[in-house]
Amino acid sequence: MSGGGGVRDRGRRRRLVALFEALGDTEVGREFGLLRLVSFDDFRASVPLMDPLSHVERVTARLGFGREELDDEQLTAASVDRKAVRGVWRQRLGSATPERVALVEALADDHLVDRVRMDDLRSLSPAVELLRIDSVPRDPLQLIDDLRRFRPDALVLPSLATCGWLEQLIRAPLERRLPQLRWLFAEHDLDERVRSRLPVINSGWLHAAGRIGLPARRSPMDAFSLATNSTLIELLPHGDPEIDPRQHTTERTVLPEVAILGERYELVLSSPLGFLRLRSGLHVRVVGFAPPASGGALDGELESGRAVGTLPRPRVVRLPPPPRDAALEGVTVPGAWLTASVRQAFLPEDPALVAADIAADPDAVQISARASRTGLDPFADTELGASRAGARRKGPKPRSLVIRLEVQGQAGPSFSMRIADRIDLDLRSRSAAYDWLRERDELWEPRVVIARPGTARSGRDRRIRALSGPVARPVVQMI
Repeated sequence: MSGGGGVRDRGRRRRLVALFEALGDTEVGREFGLLRLVSFDDFRASVPLMDPLSHVERVTARLGFGREELDDEQLTAASVDRKAVRGVWRQRLGSATPERVALVEALADDHLVDRVRMDDLRSLSPAVELLRIDSVPRDPLQLIDDLRRFRPDALVLPSLATCGWLEQLIRAPLERRLPQLRWLFAEHDLDERVRSRLPVINSGWLHAAGRIGLPARRSPMDAFSLATNSTLIELLPHGDPEIDPRQHTTERTVLPEVAILGERYELVLSSPLGFLRLRSGLHVRVVGFAPPASGGALDGELESGRAVGTLPRPRVVRLPPPPRDAALEGVTVPGAWLTASVRQAFLPEDPALVAADIAADPDAVQISARASRTGLDPFADTELGASRAGARRKGPKPRSLVIRLEVQGQAGPSFSMRIADRIDLDLRSRSAAYDWLRERDELWEPRVVIARPGTARSGRDRRIRALSGPVARPVVQMI
């Protein structure tokens, strides 16, 4: 079998074979003819790129249950890169080794993926003692008490923002309440400001598809080397919204080893855990490359004392997803323009912007269009609508935007109207089509809603208490 990226990349060939063996005889595998494919090029040509919604419908929902019955050794391919992860950790730890590690993180959806992190930590020392806390008690201070009784010297968190949240509860750096604590491990939000002076160690990047990122040996600290030895990873090129406001994507992916330095990509993931060319929604920028032999060669791939069968792997940093475009009746407004318009609508004398959500206003539809036969179906979002013939027929698009703002400071009664006028004026100067439709009153003025103070913070606290995934998000969010 050819790996599609050159015969040298034996690792990709091995991962492809594991994918075919795990999923080839399933309903999904038969539909895409996985057992008939002979190369990675065939795989990319036969299986289409799928966004999360289409992947759920075409792959996840049809695989059913029983994934845990597969060969664990086959599915835990992330163990291939464990040596590289351990090497980076030991570089940051120095001569010391954690003996009591507390893992404060929610359980993964797949227990095999959940085991990856546990096995990584156990690999630091055969005598390491682990405490797993997978949920926040009703009284969050109870979590601090549980950690004090365990007396950890290393704390593993999903996000560094979780550390900041705990420090808010105790109103002090973590080491004040946990004097034995010496290291913090985190996967997300590594640029978050915390009170603690303890060294922060990048714990690597895990996804439901498996391991996708190794902590980078070089700066910046929040960079990752793509785990191309563990998961089948493709890169989907994306335009830079700061240069071109319109989103331009292609169905053709590039292989990690031919990525372009400085370019922005979306990760496309495939793995035996039930993922076929999923557009993950995870965006990265390439900031460098790890050498081919970084992290060691795969077992059985040493020839004359040197590594063979490996390729350079990109070193990347995470990026927030590009702002979504807003599809209105007659025009699609680029998300980058909407974000810029909201930010520029605030003057120095205005209350400070805390957070903003922008979307096409679902209520801004003409009444006649609602009642028409070709209009919106009032039962579309109900059980009855799901069973009606033609229930998925698309109706008319909204005719205006709705912007929910949270501000810091006193907002007068006319503040929302002033902001709406400024946003509207800015969009009309950016888009001739938007301006023409506004002149004809085909599009209506934006609607601005002022959210209650603390809305953004309460949402952030909910994400922290979930103990999973990233917490930080852009000030202006497209929804």
